[in-house]
Amino acid sequence: MRLSEARKDHFRKLAKREGYPSRSAYKIIEINKKYRLIRSGSVVLDLGSSPGGWLSVVCNHVGPRGFALGVDIRPSDNLPKNANVAILDVTSDTFEESILDLLPRTADVILSDLSPNITGIWQMDHLKQIDLTKHVIKLFPNILAPEGSAVLKVFEGEALKDLVDSIRLDFERVEIAKPLASRAASSEFYLVCRSYRR
Repeated sequence: MRLSEARKDHFRKLAKREGYPSRSAYKIIEINKKYRLIRSGSVVLDLGSSPGGWLSVVCNHVGPRGFALGVDIRPSDNLPKNANVAILDVTSDTFEESILDLLPRTADVILSDLSPNITGIWQMDHLKQIDLTKHVIKLFPNILAPEGSAVLKVFEGEALKDLVDSIRLDFERVEIAKPLASRAASSEFYLVCRSYRR
């Protein structure tokens, strides 16, 4: 078994043992352990939340005083009792209005693990994924709190640099992370954006 396959298998088994819906939970666990973005009492919006790996972790961190909203075009099952979920499409014209109706206040953290349906044509997949991320960025002015944070999945490719450069204008600090739970051969990265300049 190759190292990348062994790592994937390790996190899948760990997720099953610890009760997480998917191994992706360990991506946000690692990111949050390093950057401490999600805390007790936080309001967190999790986009692309199905099957619920990230959302389960978020619910554990925000506790009863916080609020966790997971949004996807697909449902999630077996989530913590304090999880709130909505079936919505981030590309919809009414998406922002719907989110504002569901959140108790502006979000302290916006998470995006959005990915398009993969075609195998990398250039096409990259551009589609970057477009999804741009839809998330459009939400920041009205949905992300001042000094808030965001974690955004991105696919490596020619459009990434311009996207990162534009995000750096809106946040005090932007770093690129590749958690251990990501497949080594994968071209996905996460932009960890802190201290939103609203």
